[in-house]
Amino acid sequence: MENCRAALIVLSDKTRTDERYPSTDFATLRTDFTSILSLLYSASTKVALSLKPGAPAHHGASLIPLKELSNYVAALLHSIRLMRQTQGLTLLVEYENVAQNVISSVEKFADSLSRSLSQSESGKDHFVAVGKIHELINNAKKHGALSSDNRSAVRKKWAQDYDSLVDGAEEIEEMCNPAEVDDEDSVDDGWEELGLASKQTFSLIEKDRLNMVCNRQDFIF
Repeated sequence: MENCRAALIVLSDKTRTDERYPSTDFATLRTDFTSILSLLYSASTKVALSLKPGAPAHHGASLIPLKELSNYVAALLHSIRLMRQTQGLTLLVEYENVAQNVISSVEKFADSLSRSLSQSESGKDHFVAVGKIHELINNAKKHGALSSDNRSAVRKKWAQDYDSLVDGAEEIEEMCNPAEVDDEDSVDDGWEELGLASKQTFSLIEKDRLNMVCNRQDFIF
């Protein structure tokens, strides 16, 4: 667990890189990253089976996979630190999030094992915990889950936020071109109950800002 905590601390420090090693092309780093995820999947499975509570005769077989699990966590962190030397921010965030989630799940897995063994319980919490590791790794290894370059990562982020952007653009469009509505035809939209009138009068400065946003919106969309 200490190894996981240390790795998470380093991941949270965005300035940490590994300049002792020469920069490597991203295709190789990406392959290494996914390979380490597969090794983590395998090692966590072996640990879960060998340290099954209620079966102490098998616990001796856990020494090697436990060491492997610790080494692979360190390797995943090292992979991220190498990426930080050359890769764009959006791509880095994507891979850092995967690494952080997987390492956090390994830490929780180790904690659940520790509690089960210390209390001599035969529950299945550790299997649930290792299942979470498997789920995260399987999702990360799906086709297209991990971007191949920063441009792809940016496009993916735009696609994820597109609906919200469209909603915002429509609201801005309504403010830029307010429709004339008679009082008799107006419908209570509920905003006034919150102290926010849906029909507002803008100051000159606000109108200038609104026009600037409207002009830029036409350019973006």
